[in-house]
Amino acid sequence: MKSSTYDTYILARVQEWIEGTDWVWMQDGASSHRSKETQRNLLRRAIRSIRWPRYSPDLNLIEHVWNWMKNYIQKHYWQARYDVAKVPLDQLKAIIWEAWTAVPDSFIDSLYQSWWRRCQNVIDAKGGADKILIELEIASFSDNLWT
Repeated sequence: MKSSTYDTYILARVQEWIEGTDWVWMQDGASSHRSKETQRNLLRRAIRSIRWPRYSPDLNLIEHVWNWMKNYIQKHYWQARYDVAKVPLDQLKAIIWEAWTAVPDSFIDSLYQSWWRRCQNVIDAKGGADKILIELEIASFSDNLWT
């Protein structure tokens, strides 16, 4: 997505949602999020955002949820894995919703409970990703994934 498109369709809506609140916008390391144009647009729209350390997606808990959902969909809807274009849009929406509702509360709780530890590990790694915690969490929740 180009930075201009991101501004028009995403940041404009975000500005409406957070105006007058103390909310902070969180985005990942996508190029359209890191661009100078986007940084100027965030300032122009008075949108406060979190600055993540480089290569630290493990701090953004939703990234782990997206990965869990992707694995769930690939396991339960293997046909979508090979050619998502052949899956009708209504069915694709239903599959995504099913995966979203299938994420175990214990998985979310574990991600939340481990956040401060993750932060410290990233600080200790001088901004690097915390691969050990990621691998441990994936292993500890693999049983829940296939139910």
